Amino acid sequence: MKWRDSEFTVEMPHLLPGQLSEVEMLKLFAVHQWRAIASMLGVPAQDIVNDQGERLYGSFINVVVSMGDKTFRDFTEGDRVHLRHAAHLYARRFVEGVLIFDGTAIPDSETPAEIGPEALARISVPHLYATNAFVAREVSNSRLKTFAPAGEPTSEDSVIEEMPFGIRDHEVVHRTGDIAFPGLEAARPVPGMEAAVTEVPLILENDVNGAGLIYFARYVAIMNYGERQALQRLGPTPVSYQIATRLSTERRHMFFFANSDPNDAVRVQTSVFAEAGADETRADSTMQVPIRVYFVSDLYRVSDGVLMAKSVVRKAVVIPRRIKRLLYEAERLRRLWRLD
Repeated sequence: MKWRDSEFTVEMPHLLPGQLSEVEMLKLFAVHQWRAIASMLGVPAQDIVNDQGERLYGSFINVVVSMGDKTFRDFTEGDRVHLRHAAHLYARRFVEGVLIFDGTAIPDSETPAEIGPEALARISVPHLYATNAFVAREVSNSRLKTFAPAGEPTSEDSVIEEMPFGIRDHEVVHRTGDIAFPGLEAARPVPGMEAAVTEVPLILENDVNGAGLIYFARYVAIMNYGERQALQRLGPTPVSYQIATRLSTERRHMFFFANSDPNDAVRVQTSVFAEAGADETRADSTMQVPIRVYFVSDLYRVSDGVLMAKSVVRKAVVIPRRIKRLLYEAERLRRLWRLD
């Protein structure tokens, strides 16, 4: 497997208030994934077509985000981030890839010889995993068809024979709705926040990419909005905006099932679970994690009710120790949610 190294400096467009944006990192991952695909096929990205000459795009099937012992709040403006990316082809129609990133150079010990659940579990630094399918449109965004790109890979080591676990699990999750996610079974349902529903219009400038498709990273952004709405509107005591914006992703498992036309809207259904953070203090001793929140979210097209995506994510509520009023609110939520 060929690994490619690069770096970037965190600048304002990569940020949310106080942290690196998960959505922007997913976009960066997509850039590296597509560059690797173009390199493996030996053509510029814009020239990837099927045998009929139709332009092909890399539709995401699944995404795993794992931050190790960090959150996105550990990266801020001016930080130099080191990247290591690898990808390969499966069955001529699919791609599997991993992007490892950290604030220091990534050691070879964090670079697996192959990609798979066991190998990824041994990576202790932040990383993203994804599988893609080569697709072309059929009439509208509601119907996409997979194709093999024209031509052959430039080297044999670009191709794997064993089905990637992201593709294998995709059908199971679509059929059953069950995503295996560590820790979720022990978390407590938050009262009043079962299956909260939020409807969101799609906006051309925000949600649609150059291919005219709803961009995969925007699915995450829409689900994040649904999470905050659930916290702030529902439950025995609505959560303050300040707490809702202190959430920082530690791990996410997400599967994609359908796209949408831009003139549609989407409906997010979110269930909320939580666990106490045991007054955990971050490594620099300035931050505290009093609560961890799990969100199970389903995204549907409003026009026909088709399931577009499903995600389970664990987020830390990261609060500066100096902001006592937020720590007091978190303590009150722990009692109300019966986490202690």
